[in-house]
Order: sequence, then C-alpha cells, then structure tokens
Amino acid sequence: MRPVLFELGPFRLYGYGAMIVLGAILSFRFLRGRAEQAGLRNEEDFWILVNVILLSGFFGGRILYLFEYTRLFSREFWRTLFSVSSAFSVLGAFIAVPLGIFIFCRRRGIPFLRLFDVVCVMAPYWHVFGRLGCFWAGCCYGRPSSGWGVIFRDPRSMVPPQWRGIPLYPTQLYEALGNLLIAGALLALLNRTRSSAPGLVAAAYFAAYGTLRFGMEFLRGDTVPLGLGLTAGQGLSAALLVAAGGLWLGRASCSRPC
Repeated sequence: MRPVLFELGPFRLYGYGAMIVLGAILSFRFLRGRAEQAGLRNEEDFWILVNVILLSGFFGGRILYLFEYTRLFSREFWRTLFSVSSAFSVLGAFIAVPLGIFIFCRRRGIPFLRLFDVVCVMAPYWHVFGRLGCFWAGCCYGRPSSGWGVIFRDPRSMVPPQWRGIPLYPTQLYEALGNLLIAGALLALLNRTRSSAPGLVAAAYFAAYGTLRFGMEFLRGDTVPLGLGLTAGQGLSAALLVAAGGLWLGRASCSRPC
C-alpha cells in the first residue's frame, strides 16, 4: 500500500489522514441529520458537540497509543506525541469520547443516553474509514498468513521491515467490514426504537465492537501482551463488554430522561 497518496513539492497527502477526514465529514453529516432525535436543540449545541468529539477522540486515542506502544518520555514517545499522520488507538476514544459527551450533556441539559445512541451509530461508520486509512498507512497490520494475504512493500509503511514483501492477514479490511455491518445493524435498531429505549443502541455497540476487536487481536501483528495469555487490546475489549452491561443496567434503572 501507499502511505502517501499524493506529493507536490513539500506537500504530502497521507492516506490515513485523508480517510479520517472523509469519514468525519460523512459521519457528522449523519449526526446533523439526526440532531433533533439526539436531543440537540440548536446549531450551537451541534458545533460544540463536534468539537467535544474531535478533541476527546484525538487526545484519548493519542494518550492510549503512547502508553501501549512507546516507552514513556523516550525519543519515540516525543516523536509520536507530535505525529500528525498516525499513532492513535481507537480504544482510547472509547474512554475519552463518552466522558466528553457526558460532561457536555450535563452542562447543556441534554439527555446523555439519547444523544450517545446516535453517536454510537455514527462511530462505527467513521471507524470504517479509519481502518481503510490504516490499510493505506500499514498500521494495525496482521500477522504473516500461510495462505492469501496482502503485501506491503513501501518503506514508509508502519509494517516492520521483516514483514514487508510477505502476505499478511488484511486485519484492517476485516475490521472495516465488521464495523460496516455493526453500523448497519445499529442504524436499524435506532430506527426501530427511536427514543423509546435510550442506551440500548450504545450498549449494543460496545458489546458488538468489543467482541469484534477481541477476535481480531488473534490475527493482528502489532499486539501488546497484557497477561494470562491476553493482549492489551483484548483486555480493553473485555472492558467494553463490561461497559455494555453497565449501559444496559443503567438504562433499565433510569427513572427519568437519560
């Protein structure tokens, strides 16, 4: 694959960044079309929420990546900290974005679960583009495959030099497809329940992505060991399943608009 899609003098268009931006534009268009259903009352609510999602997602994803893949305060840590083309962990966004949205809802007087359900349909759709960006950049790469696989040769890709030129599991494409299926199923659930079961879509999203990511870790080649035979990604995926249960119980016990 080609991490850099286009070069003109000093200007470089990175595939990863281009896919993230395209996914953001389309995803926020979806959110805007569902603003009333999400409980957003005006343009100001919408644009503040856009900034909350972008900033919390950026910082959450970057911080978790630094803890997972670099040694704190090393040369690589500082280089990665200021990278603009990669170095994000989507699982970090699962921590930071809900927290940011919860604070936003508390300050603006907006029901959290109602809004979060709509965001949880938008998120996997955006994630599809993110994983396509990973495919261009060569990050989140798979393990060597004994059969069919994708081959990375560009020295600027994030695939380790010893794995360039050999077939690898296309984990980025597998996860993109999985997120596309999750997004479709969640949209159908959101349309079916409307505002009658706030929190149900969010719980389903956390459970579905937690399950998908747990399984994908067996094929990925960039995993970080956690312990007990699990990877850090699998540990965080298990935490998503627990959070899904918490959302389910929270919505069931909520006696007022949430």
